[in-house]
Amino acid sequence: MSGSRLPVLLVLVLGFMLPGVGRAGFEEALKAYQAKDYPLALSEARKAADAGEPRGSMILGVMYQNGHGVATDHAQAVKHFEKASQGGVINADARLAQAHARGQGVAKDRDKALGLARRAARQGDAEGAFLLSVILTGEFLGYLDANGKPDRQRYMKLAGRPLAERAMDTEARDALYWSADKSFPPAMMTLALSMGASIGDGNRQRLQALMAKLPNVTYPALLNYHKIASYMDTLGQSNASPQAFVDAQPPQMLAAAMQACGLRDAKDAAKLPPPRLVSIKVSKPLGDAVYLPSRIPGYERAYLVAGQWEEAWTYTACDKPTQVVVRFTADGLGGTQFSTTSNAGPN
Repeated sequence: MSGSRLPVLLVLVLGFMLPGVGRAGFEEALKAYQAKDYPLALSEARKAADAGEPRGSMILGVMYQNGHGVATDHAQAVKHFEKASQGGVINADARLAQAHARGQGVAKDRDKALGLARRAARQGDAEGAFLLSVILTGEFLGYLDANGKPDRQRYMKLAGRPLAERAMDTEARDALYWSADKSFPPAMMTLALSMGASIGDGNRQRLQALMAKLPNVTYPALLNYHKIASYMDTLGQSNASPQAFVDAQPPQMLAAAMQACGLRDAKDAAKLPPPRLVSIKVSKPLGDAVYLPSRIPGYERAYLVAGQWEEAWTYTACDKPTQVVVRFTADGLGGTQFSTTSNAGPN
């Protein structure tokens, strides 16, 4: 979220071109900033800001925020972002929202951060929309405790809410969808991670499409999701997310080993080579499906809140094929619960 991004600044050039005495200074400041000539950028940005050019204030805010050509000073950054916001510069409100969310240069205030992020999103700022999603998800819809560990009670409370109480969830998801569709890289990565962990129609394909658009991804969890999604494609049809697929493997492998090898004690299965999964298919289609509503076209069925289905997973164990039927139930917060419902015998 922090750090300079030339695409954001270039949007300012293209999206807010007003005549005035500060325009030339701003253009010189932008060129110098792009060339990393920070002393010249600072000088020209100050001239532009003093002449009433709000984009000059925006560059100054970015420079103070990131310590480019000046000592990092978040209070000064906020001061300049406020001037840029008052002048109508797109992205200034997102930077102010970030400051209030983190308590950098101002007192931490999640409600003020939320209001600023919403205003930035309404202005069509992809970074602002992404920040709106982050604030809603982390500050208002989060389920981690003070140590960053999942709070099971909080999770279950959030998961059990009816759709009538999920307007904030829809707002958060739609802000993320919209920002990712505008090709804002952090939103694309966050959405790809979400698609790897949540249940929805076509989410694996969305994950793979996002990965194709994201160059030089090095984040291990995202690379792993992509690898698992591609592997699942080679096995057959499944409604499970890559995360649910991995989570469900150990008990299904155990069930397959015990069935195919005629074992009565689960401990004996550990002494054998692990079963090999050879195919998957949906054996009972999704029923009683409820999706989180979305206003963004293409995402109306991207987040399953309720519903259940069954899949037949065929393994080879002890040189014999055997089939395990897995029942999946949406848990209400993007994940699933699963159980082995029966051993269906050889495929």
